[in-house]
Formats: sequence, C-alpha cells, structure tokens
Amino acid sequence: MKSMSANRRGAAVRRRGINGFTLIEMLIVIGIISLLAALTLPALLKARENGRSTQCKSNLRQLGLAIIQYHDHYGCYPPYRWEDPAVVNQYGVVRPRWQWLISDFVGRPAQNPDVILAAGITDPTYTLVPLDQEVFFDPALAPNNPSFPDQRSIRNGAYGYNFQYLGNSRNLVDGDLSTLVLNFPVRNVRDASRTIAFGDSRGGGLPHGGHSMTLDPPHMRVRPDGLTVDSPSPSKIAGFDPYGPDETGTDITIYFSPADARHNGRANVVFLDNHVESLTLEELGYVVVNGVAQPQTTGTLPFGNNRLWTGTGRDETSPNFARP
Repeated sequence: MKSMSANRRGAAVRRRGINGFTLIEMLIVIGIISLLAALTLPALLKARENGRSTQCKSNLRQLGLAIIQYHDHYGCYPPYRWEDPAVVNQYGVVRPRWQWLISDFVGRPAQNPDVILAAGITDPTYTLVPLDQEVFFDPALAPNNPSFPDQRSIRNGAYGYNFQYLGNSRNLVDGDLSTLVLNFPVRNVRDASRTIAFGDSRGGGLPHGGHSMTLDPPHMRVRPDGLTVDSPSPSKIAGFDPYGPDETGTDITIYFSPADARHNGRANVVFLDNHVESLTLEELGYVVVNGVAQPQTTGTLPFGNNRLWTGTGRDETSPNFARP
C-alpha cells in the first residue's frame, strides 16, 4: 500500500513537471525578455557614448590649456605646422605639426622619439609614425574599427585646429616661402570665450581622415586684400583663403575638413578660454544638407557663419566685424 501511494505521488509530480510550461507561456517569457532587452539596449549604448564624449571633452580641455600656455610662453598662437623644411625639432621631425608644437604643454612628445629615430629618412615628415600621446585620441574613433584606420595618425587623427584664424602658416604662393604668410603669427583675439581652438574633426576623407589635423570653419576665411591664393585646391576662390585639405591623394575625398558631429549628433569643441561645448553642426555655423556639412564652392556670401571661429565673436559679413 505504501509503495503504491508513493508511486501515485511520483506520477502526479511528473505530470505537474511535464505540464509546468506550455509553448505559449515560453513564447511569452521570451517576448518579455526581448522587450526588456530592446528597452535597455539604447540606454546602455547612450551611456557608453556619453562616457566616450566625456573622455573626448577631457582631452580637448587639456589641448585648450596647452594652447593657452603656448600663447603665454611665445606670445602668439602656434601655426598648424611649420612650412619651412629647414625647421626641424629636437627629435628630428621636419616641419612639425601643431601636435608637436604644443607637446611641451601636454606631458610628453606627440610621437615616440625612439620610433622616429628608427624610421629615419624613410619617412622624412614622420606621418607614418603613430601618435603616442593619449590626449590626441578620441575614443569614438575606435583604433580597431576599419572605418577609422587613422586614429593614431598625426595628419589624419581625431582633432583639428582652427588654423585659419589662429595660425595659417601657408604662403600666398603654395610652397614659395618668399611670399606672404596667410595668417601667422596671430598674437591676440578679441573674444576668447567665443573662439574655437580645437574640436572633433572629420578631415577630407569619408567617413573620416584626410588631413583632419585642420578644422575648417563654415566658410573660407575672407582675405582683406582680395587676392587669390595659389593653391592646388579646387576651392581656390579670389578673396578667400582656401580650406584645409588642399593636396591630392587617395585620402582626400572632399577638400574640406569640417567639424565631425560624432558624439550623439554633436561635435565637441574647446574654446580659447578653455571651456568645452558639444554643438550641432548648425550651431557651429555650417550649412548642413542631410546631416552633412557643405563646403563653400563660390565667392557668394553669406555662406555659413564663422562667428565662433574669427576671434571676434562675429562673422566677417557682420557690419560690426573688426579684425583682431
């Protein structure tokens, strides 16, 4: 009798186990889990992006502090690069770029001196030697992402410099050092709090790269003398200094290096008073079509608005504009 009763109880338990979850119930559970995942994934992705943006802003603050210290030390803002091939820094870098020029104020050299020494004359301008200072890396441009192979390139990296208004060391005739320098040295600006120094830069490549060390304003810098700059760039227009990426090559898709809105649709920029903002391309003054900043292609102004770039807090088309 006891054995039969135990068997009945075991059978009842087995029946309950078999009938514990129906197919419909399991589908409902799976659906709920999928819904929760769908609801939480965007929040997780946004949190990760916010973390990247925070690190990017920290980098830009360090760069902003460095250019302030450079100005305090030398009495002017740095050129985007030295154009004279006779200029060689203490590590043997010919025509050093702005990253090298502010290196003394960001803790260590822009590139590893030992790697530069090993490269020797095989890379005379040392563009193939990777950047070796974390402050120049934007975590939004993952170095292992094939879309961004140039994260560590001194020429095509993450951040660009407002060189047109702070240190355009090009010459009126491209490569002819006997002609006028376009806009260097720049010793003062009128409104540091409304003048961009560095920011997220797209470069002349798509989706990134191609001389992104320059950060172009919405329209070309207006020349007070009305002359035409002899430049290989197709953006050469009388009365304007052409945009940054003016060289031929496979990395140049568009001869224009605007800010890159890669942080939740915004670009991080640091101003000359060292405050950082995240701004849309429109807020930065660009003409935008389908989310893409457009380059100026004619001499007709207004085209875009350079008020955050000029050093005065006003665009050149403003009737109250006055050069620093």
